[in-house]
Amino acid sequence: MLVLKFGGTSVANAQAILQIAAVLKEKTYPKNMMVVVSAMSGVTDMLVSCYQKAAQHDASYHEVIQQLETKHMEAIEQLIPHSYQIDVKGKVKLLLRELEDICQGVFLLDELSDGIKARIMSYGELLSSSVVSVAFNHQDLPNTLIDSRDYIVTDNNYLNAKVDQKKTFALIKERMADAALTIAPGFISRTETGKTSVLGRGGSDYTASIYAAALNAERLEIWSDVDGMYTADPRKVKAASSIKELSYKEAMELAYFGAKVLYPPTIAPLVAAQIPLVLKNTFNPSHKGTWITASPAAGQNSIKGVSCIDNIALITLSGSGMVGVPGIAMRMFKAVATQNINIYFITQSSSEQSITIAMADQEGQLALQALTKEFSQDIEVHDVDPVSLEPHMSIVAIVGNGMIQQPGIAGTMFSILGSHSINIRAIAQGATERNISIVVSGEDSVKAVNLLHDSFFLAKTEKQAEALA
Repeated sequence: MLVLKFGGTSVANAQAILQIAAVLKEKTYPKNMMVVVSAMSGVTDMLVSCYQKAAQHDASYHEVIQQLETKHMEAIEQLIPHSYQIDVKGKVKLLLRELEDICQGVFLLDELSDGIKARIMSYGELLSSSVVSVAFNHQDLPNTLIDSRDYIVTDNNYLNAKVDQKKTFALIKERMADAALTIAPGFISRTETGKTSVLGRGGSDYTASIYAAALNAERLEIWSDVDGMYTADPRKVKAASSIKELSYKEAMELAYFGAKVLYPPTIAPLVAAQIPLVLKNTFNPSHKGTWITASPAAGQNSIKGVSCIDNIALITLSGSGMVGVPGIAMRMFKAVATQNINIYFITQSSSEQSITIAMADQEGQLALQALTKEFSQDIEVHDVDPVSLEPHMSIVAIVGNGMIQQPGIAGTMFSILGSHSINIRAIAQGATERNISIVVSGEDSVKAVNLLHDSFFLAKTEKQAEALA
């Protein structure tokens, strides 16, 4: 079994879908294949716009639905012979009428729950998979179309659902047809009570990973519009290059710290089954891409990449009354957790006088209020200082398994940034030494990433060239 996932840009229009068909035809693969597809590029945002407009009593959501219909009908007309269009056009129109009815309900009843949002967002993948399936049938790629909601079981956290892996794997093994080619929508799932849920933005990667693990696939291939995972974000660093091989843990670190080519939860189901993951470019299929395995070949550079998360808020809790007092950290994290705030970064001074955490900018004020309330009595008696908030920051991280065997990397990192007047507000390094993270002002993030990338990648390449000369 080979599982392939194609992202939004890979199914963006008729030309892109034909390119997927060409990729599949090149696969001289003796066993079954499964193709997982995202919604067409931009469609999920359009669906979010639909429910937002309906909730605001803005009837222009009808116009957005019309745009969705036009987008999918154009693809059908370019991909499928005229005499075969009626069935798939009918299915698309039926899905869009369902969508319109749900939005009309939101508009009239003034009710918009997370469950309704998830149901509306699910239509992107339902539409794209329907079009892709019929298009493939007319490209000599006969296939079976399935609905991922019939296989993937989750909890009731509708917009970022947690998969019940045991039940999901059992359903996949029990129900999956033995077809040469199966088409499945990504992103969408179903709660145990039968309601539609979704796996979070980027969740189609995760869908493909779940299928691959459950079916014990030979490998999972994720196809997008870039040549794998890069040494840095190529939009920020012109000298960035694709990485040939990574370990699972390195890839998880880079994905977590902003490498958008891979949705972070994707790797977890693959690790236990030891299934290789390959990141490939739909529009440059001859490129080898990035291979992610348990034991990648050793490279010349111990550092694999420089990543960055922008729009971060930094919150610091400090005070002399924290020293030697048990439970301070527990209270801090509990107060933030009750607001469902995700923490990206944690560091604590060895004197126990301060703890610093980082979260998304838009959650900074909420975290500040929660912590101020939790520690109000401590602040009143001056055991704890008023909680401080620093918005518009960025986390910059260097990642690599081999860093533990190479001394001086942290020193080099700090020296480079210090010599260019970039102030480091916080530092964190795990015991594995696979990741060194720093927090800098958002205004300095691009400069910091470029300086570190040039130092750890370009400078090393130049030295190697000199040694060979």
